[in-house]
Formats: sequence, C-alpha cells, structure tokens
Amino acid sequence: MTSREFFIYTIKDESPRFERLFKALPDDKLSWRPHERNKSAMELMVSMASEFATMPDILQKGVVDFVELKPVAFKNGEEAADFFVKMSRQSADLASKMTDDEWEEKAEMLLKGKSEWKATKNIMAWGLILDLIHHRGQLSVYIRPMGGRVPSIYGPSGDSK
Repeated sequence: MTSREFFIYTIKDESPRFERLFKALPDDKLSWRPHERNKSAMELMVSMASEFATMPDILQKGVVDFVELKPVAFKNGEEAADFFVKMSRQSADLASKMTDDEWEEKAEMLLKGKSEWKATKNIMAWGLILDLIHHRGQLSVYIRPMGGRVPSIYGPSGDSK
C-alpha cells in the first residue's frame, strides 16, 4: 500500500469517528469551555472544520493561505458531522484521482503571504489529518463535562460500554 492509498484508507476510516464525536456534543452547551483560555466546543469545531476545508487546495493546488481561511459556520454538532463526512469523501476522491508523482509535488502553507511551511502535498495532507485527529481528542474531553456521553472512538468509551 502506498502512502496515498493509506491516506485514502485513513480518511475513510476516521470519518465515522469524527461523525460520532460531533453528534455526541450537547447542542445546548456548545459555548462551554474548560478554561477561559480554551476555545469553546463550538469554536473548536469551527476551527477544525475550517482547517479541513483547506484540504482540496492542498491536494489540487499545493498552496493554502490561512489568511483566506473562511470560518465554516454550524448551528450544531449534526451539521459539523455532515460537513466532516462531505470533506472526507471529497478528500478521498481527490487523492484517489492523483498520480503518485502529483502526491509528491511541493506544497506550501502561507500566512499573510509569508511562507509558514513547505513540504510535499502528501506530508501536508497527512499533517492536516493528524492535526484534526489531535483536535478531535481535545474535543472528546469536553463531552462529559458538558453533560454528554463520550462515543466510541477506537473502542468502547466509559460511556459506551
């Protein structure tokens, strides 16, 4: 299995985990934050979705400018879940249409026109997915204090047994 094939597999495999997590967030508590310096659950969801929305630019153009990043708006976790399912399908589809040579092309992340990160498309795409998985872990610890039940992510949780 190539890196690109594993990426496609991983995107498809991780999608239901994101979906379960977002749907588990109590809609009436999305403004909750564990500390004044932390993002609220809604802010973290929006940040994750806005980041995921850059994946097509990474895969197709090899350039993403975070100044142009437009926040993705949601009313609830259900809408965030739907967005992640859509982005997962789109990302897997785009990656499946790339050649291995295209997968290895250069990519660059900009912030206010300044280069912040140079890598290959594959490294940047993998970095994005790993960052989203990390933020999913952060968001998962919000659920219980918000009064929700933590869903199964990689196996049963204390709430799903």
